[in-house]
Amino acid sequence: MTRAYVLHTRPWRETSLLVDWFTEDHGRLMTRQRGARQSGRKSTGRPLPFQGVQMVLAGRGDMKTATQIDLTEPPRILSGQSLAVGFYFNELLMRTLERQEPMPGLFCRYGEALAQLSCQALQLGIVIRGFERDLLDELGFGIDWTHTADLAETLEADATYWVDAEVGILSRPAPGGLSLPGRVLQAIAGDKLPDSNSDQRLARDLMQYLLRPHVGSAPFRSRELWQSVPSPDRAIADS
Repeated sequence: MTRAYVLHTRPWRETSLLVDWFTEDHGRLMTRQRGARQSGRKSTGRPLPFQGVQMVLAGRGDMKTATQIDLTEPPRILSGQSLAVGFYFNELLMRTLERQEPMPGLFCRYGEALAQLSCQALQLGIVIRGFERDLLDELGFGIDWTHTADLAETLEADATYWVDAEVGILSRPAPGGLSLPGRVLQAIAGDKLPDSNSDQRLARDLMQYLLRPHVGSAPFRSRELWQSVPSPDRAIADS
């Protein structure tokens, strides 16, 4: 038995589903869920996103069947921009995770991020940037957010730095890198929202730059949902 969350579902045959899961013990994997699209007593139930479960897996190879699925937490209902961010996180995991590669630390971090999305008091920009940062760390592509990579100096809020995706934060210009003030880098490191809209956009652009080698250039479908929900805080993360 392993803990799991649904990442993506799609129809399979007449009444069934193919389900991509993020599991604690096996990483990302796919199952066939026969009868999940049926109605009535014969239905096995459609797995819901953002809902923690425990499941028993059967079968060999890459394709398995979940023979038992039990809820491990109360239903988590996300709406509006929180829902769009949840789907964005799922897309990030679908694009970056290899199949059947356990990542228990990232699994726990994903659960924490979902809980944060349910907390209306926490600004979404903080949740988004923090999960993107921690995802890169868990994948082995994170950077040191508090010191420069070339001089090992502590960042200063009013200084200008350059970020290279392969090297980290630099004190001098880097070809192809991004230029940012230290206060933006400090905000990302400290789970804070930059004060101005322009700084929030810089934080967004930086994380997209760091993630691009791992997620590709195809647009995220969750962005359409995000943009369809009116909000005065749209500038925090047009993800």
